[in-house]
Amino acid sequence: MKARGFSLLECLIGLTISFFVICACLGFFVGAEKSFFKLRDKEEAAQNALAALDKMRVDILRAGQGLAGAAAAGLVEPVVEVDHGLDDGGLLVTRAEKSYVLAADVAPGDSRVALESIADLKPGREVLIFDGGSGEVRTISSVARGVAEVSPAIEGAYAKETASLLLLERIGLALDSRQGVIRRRVNSSSAQPLLENAGSARFAVDRPANLVRVHFSLASEGDADYELCLFPKNPALSGKG
Repeated sequence: MKARGFSLLECLIGLTISFFVICACLGFFVGAEKSFFKLRDKEEAAQNALAALDKMRVDILRAGQGLAGAAAAGLVEPVVEVDHGLDDGGLLVTRAEKSYVLAADVAPGDSRVALESIADLKPGREVLIFDGGSGEVRTISSVARGVAEVSPAIEGAYAKETASLLLLERIGLALDSRQGVIRRRVNSSSAQPLLENAGSARFAVDRPANLVRVHFSLASEGDADYELCLFPKNPALSGKG
């Protein structure tokens, strides 16, 4: 008895069934791939948000560092709510980056301050000349040969034995809602992206309680909100809380 082969109809039916099975498998794998990439993107967004949160935490906790006396005298605000020129408000955090020893007394009207060292001093940076309860914030216009020239001129008198010059670091945090980016600005440099895909952000300083609150969310639907509530110790020690 001869072996009977497949008829044309049977071949067509087999091909049709195989086609549907392959399509179903492809649909499953495509769906699984989309789910994988969606979960991966969500995880990356969450990691970026946590990294931004940690960076803001470090910046805010350093507010007023090295400025206890100046903050107590009302010469510098360690952390304040400000408008950075973007769509939304933000924070300005200030600390003393470095302290310098005067090499000579400073008289009223002087614009040149002689220092024992000028390392890290650059034009455009802000400095605070400080002596006890008095002081002035000035901008460096030039630095050369142990002398920092500031603008405008110094109004008070400062003795080299008791006064010091503090190099200020200003850090600005704000939301650029037009681009959905939380930006971080250091001194007079351009604002750099700290967190992209930001949907909203709120910055607040509760001065009586000395609390700084930051709350932001991501633009992606279903993502969790992120929040900081910090007690900066330096403003509290200076009595500016």
